[in-house]
Amino acid sequence: MARGNGRDHKYMLDRWKKKSGSYPRYKSSEDVIEARIVNSMKKAGIDFSGKSILDVGCGTGVYTIRIAKEAGSVTGIDISQEMLSVLEQDAAAEGCQNIETIISPWDTFDTGGKQWDIAVSTMTPAVQLAEDYQKVRDSAREAVIYLGWGGKRDVEPIKYIAGKSQVKPRVFNNSQNMRKWLDDRGIAYYSEIFDEIRNKTMPFEEAVSYCQDELEISEVFALQNDIEKELQRFTDENGIVRFKISARLELIVYKK
Repeated sequence: MARGNGRDHKYMLDRWKKKSGSYPRYKSSEDVIEARIVNSMKKAGIDFSGKSILDVGCGTGVYTIRIAKEAGSVTGIDISQEMLSVLEQDAAAEGCQNIETIISPWDTFDTGGKQWDIAVSTMTPAVQLAEDYQKVRDSAREAVIYLGWGGKRDVEPIKYIAGKSQVKPRVFNNSQNMRKWLDDRGIAYYSEIFDEIRNKTMPFEEAVSYCQDELEISEVFALQNDIEKELQRFTDENGIVRFKISARLELIVYKK
C-alpha cells in the first residue's frame, strides 16, 4: 500500500501525530485563503445557515471552525486525536460549541445510514478513491463540497532533493480524479482553481525530519545524511531552513 494513502491507518496516525504541532491552524482573518475558499463555496450556491455539516478528515479545523460559525451543527471526523485536539482548543477559543468531533478513519466509519445536510472534505487523503467519493455523497442530503490538490504541490527544497534522486514528488488527492468520477456519472458541478504560495521556516533538525516524511509519501527514500547535505543550501546562518510551498487547489461543489 502506497505511503500517504488514506487506507494506511498506522502510517497516517504516525504522520499526523508528528505534523499536528506545526500544521496550519484556524485564523479568523478574512485575508487567509480559507476565507476566500469558503466565500467561493457560497458563490457556488451553498448556504451553511442552520445546516448540519459533516466534515470528513477535518484535521485542525481551519475550515471546520469557519463553517461552524454559520452552521447549525458540525460533525468533524478525523483519524488523529492530536489534530482533533487542536481543533477543539481553537473552537473553544472562538466560542464555537456546535462542533462534535469523532476519532475514526473515514473508510471504516459507520454512518449508520445517517445523512447530514452538507458533506465537506478539504485537503484530506481520507477521500481519494471512488468508494470514498460515493460514501461522502451518500452522507449528504443537499450538497457536497470537495477541496483537493489541483495538480500542483511544489515544496522547495523538497522538490530539489527529490530531483537529485530523479524522482518527481507524487501529488495525492488530485481533484482531477474527483472531476472524472463526477463526469462519468453525469453529475454537474461548480469548479474553481486557487493558486497559493506559502513560506514557512523551521529549525534544521526539524526540517530534516519534515523533508524525510514528505519524501517518503512520494516513495523517495533518501538517506538522512543526503537530506542534511542538500538542506545546507537552504539554511541561514541561524540554522533556520526556509521552505516555499507553491500549490494549486481546486474547489468542487455539487448539489444532489
